[in-house]
Amino acid sequence: MTNFWLKFFATGAFISYIPTAILRNKKNSGAGLLGTFEAFVLFLFFMPGDRLYQAMTTLGVILLAVYVSDKVKFKDDKKDNPKIVIDEIAGYFTAMFFLPHDFLVMVLAFVLFRVFDTTKLAFIKKAENFGQNLPEKTKNKFYVNGAAVVLDDVLAGVISNLIIWCLIYLKLI
Repeated sequence: MTNFWLKFFATGAFISYIPTAILRNKKNSGAGLLGTFEAFVLFLFFMPGDRLYQAMTTLGVILLAVYVSDKVKFKDDKKDNPKIVIDEIAGYFTAMFFLPHDFLVMVLAFVLFRVFDTTKLAFIKKAENFGQNLPEKTKNKFYVNGAAVVLDDVLAGVISNLIIWCLIYLKLI
């Protein structure tokens, strides 16, 4: 896959370039928020209701996110470049995994995912350093750098998903 296509997928069809073009030299560019909104729209219009297809789609997006996040190259060469938003898409899809396709649930998953993704609970923060002590050859062979980029978002999605399931079970939503 060429770097153009890697950037296309990594940036959510280049959507993450919008806030970085507007807010130059800002630490928090808003690209993650925009990437999560893109995931919301993709889920709303394209995620199948069938659980098998939803599982295959979510797993496929996570695997694609790991591969793309590991292989994409930007000029500044940061490991977890803020332009990479495919991890937000994977995380939001995880947050919505097997949940009802209900607008309120989708909005709640969006809010909870953004909270956990930005605040980074201790074990989620540790996931960002996943496999960093491994030899470089091993990291390259098993896409460890890409997994480290995606893992914290998937964990934020899992926490969000579990909270929503608890709320559903308690009949609060």
